[in-house]
Amino acid sequence: MPRRLELLLIADVHYVREAEHVCPIPARHAALGLELLRRVRLRAARGPRLDAVVLMGDLVDNGDAAGAECDLAALAEETAKLGVTTLVVPGNHDGPTERVLRLFGDAPGVHRVAGYQLITFADAYAPDDRAARLPADLHLLAEAAADRPDEPIVALQHSPIHPSIAGEYPYNLTNAGEVMAAYRQAGVRLSLSAHYHPGLAPQPVDGVWYATCPALCEAPWRFIRVSLDGDAVTVREEPLRLTGVSAPLVDHHMHTHYAYCADDVNPTASLQRAEQFGVDRVYFTEHAGQLYLSPEDYWGGLFRRDAACLRRERAAGRDRMGPYRAEMTELRSPRVGLGLEVELDADGELTLLEEDRDDWDFLLGAVHSLRGVSNEGLTASEAARRFMAETERIVGLGLDVLAHPFRIFRRSGREAPAELYEPVAQLLAAHGVAAEVNYHTNEPDPRFFERCLAHGVRIALGTDSHGLWEVGELSPHLELLRQIVSDEDLPRVLYWNAGTPRSQT
Repeated sequence: MPRRLELLLIADVHYVREAEHVCPIPARHAALGLELLRRVRLRAARGPRLDAVVLMGDLVDNGDAAGAECDLAALAEETAKLGVTTLVVPGNHDGPTERVLRLFGDAPGVHRVAGYQLITFADAYAPDDRAARLPADLHLLAEAAADRPDEPIVALQHSPIHPSIAGEYPYNLTNAGEVMAAYRQAGVRLSLSAHYHPGLAPQPVDGVWYATCPALCEAPWRFIRVSLDGDAVTVREEPLRLTGVSAPLVDHHMHTHYAYCADDVNPTASLQRAEQFGVDRVYFTEHAGQLYLSPEDYWGGLFRRDAACLRRERAAGRDRMGPYRAEMTELRSPRVGLGLEVELDADGELTLLEEDRDDWDFLLGAVHSLRGVSNEGLTASEAARRFMAETERIVGLGLDVLAHPFRIFRRSGREAPAELYEPVAQLLAAHGVAAEVNYHTNEPDPRFFERCLAHGVRIALGTDSHGLWEVGELSPHLELLRQIVSDEDLPRVLYWNAGTPRSQT
């Protein structure tokens, strides 16, 4: 008996970047293709173990256009980062089949994965987008069933087999009835297709389950997870857009182009992504230390050795706090607030000059390092003791939210000291400071947030976005909270800042 099989399917990306082509259908967010694939990859990395990823065709919008090969290569590079077997089913938009398969290092036919036979079909399309399954491919199916009758078969193709889709466009294979008969005779367990962008829920016919994966390129940007375990077949759609949440969704931690650690974020694009992916309000929360210091001085930790360095940069006119404040203030609205991410300097004070403290919606405090020592060189007990001292100090300096609690331990390859969960939760409760759920290079422990909620500590959601592909990705945050509270309780436990600047409170 084969073990449980876990697949992730991505269909109809219709990506366009380098190709000399303009997608004629606005609903297809063709320019977002690579970013959407990256979002799926990040989501998948936090989900169940995968045995294979299947790209179900129409990866690009016009594979015959000059430059399309570059777009396909970019998608192949991104998919490879998942680190699992990748299978490819070419679609009618992808151009030459041989090129698609070469770029992804795949071939049609039988792939033996985890005790299953995954059979991919590269059906040939006529100029009118009609396709039929070739007799040789049907014979391959019969051979696979005869050679390994103990290994269940999953059939994968671009065009749907069942049900018949009405309309002028030829979605189904023209000989779908013949294919279904062959699937029944071969004992195919599951047939998976794409091409029809709304997707089709799984349904059984003569012992064979048929399902169609929705298009990634169209909102709400869905992909599917498939599980096979004996005779049990589970097909679950997963949208990238956040839906059905009982509380307003607020991202309290988004970086900007002012961050030295930023990738491609900028306020205009970030706000667009937040709206597209279901976030109601955002806060641009920049590293205060980076607004005062040069990249070399900030990354070199000058503020942790010399507390006066921020004042010297201000006196020399080299800091960027003024331009940042002016540019960001223009963006303030019912959907946009402003904050700062602060740390401790060499004197145990915030990395924020006194004259710059007013008119922010909130302050987010972070323990990124331990002053005066290297975390890596400490014993576990000493690292825990110093971390607690740093946390006590920064929480007592007027914060609103504690950023990514305990992430410093993960960054240095240590286990977070679970014995500190209770005292840190009590500390936050005593000072009225919220705790941030943050997955940026982090794996927060729900046990800590359970202790926070037990003491009435509010929970802030923060993507800590440094790239556009992170903006709006609050799904893991909500999944963590659902381990502790119901959806109905989210309005009660989530931190919500109404946008009143601190100097007016």
